[in-house]
Amino acid sequence: MSQSETFSLETVRQAFQDRATWFYLLLDEAQAMGVDAETLAKKAIFRYGQMKGQAMEPTAEMEKLIAQFARPTSQAIFEMKIVEVTPEQAVIEFHRCPLVDAWRERHGCDVKETDRLCDWAVQGDRGIMACFPDFEFIPEKRIGAGDACCRMVFRKKS
Repeated sequence: MSQSETFSLETVRQAFQDRATWFYLLLDEAQAMGVDAETLAKKAIFRYGQMKGQAMEPTAEMEKLIAQFARPTSQAIFEMKIVEVTPEQAVIEFHRCPLVDAWRERHGCDVKETDRLCDWAVQGDRGIMACFPDFEFIPEKRIGAGDACCRMVFRKKS
């Protein structure tokens, strides 16, 4: 493939779905082996989030944080809508999740299972936000839990 070829949005979403499948199968095998899959997943995904957060520019400004968290590519993949950004609070809604799509379509997961997997996956966002001590991160709604969208709230700590 040449450098001039570009990937479509659906190709990138497919890559996210593949990642969700690896995630699902690894955790399924861990559980089958008697490993505490929840603890394993939460710790590993949190660490991954920290790696992503450490690669971001440190900031105490909400607008700069959201510009890094919700980059244009991520906005397109997850059909994000930045609902609000003030110096004190930001709200982002995700209207699509390729991970949940994969868990439902490829693995037949019901809402109970996608809720559990989604909760574990959100540890990545928590890991990112652990690198920004001036902010609180509140995942108010999650597609994996059966909500129509993921609603992420970011608040400046006082």
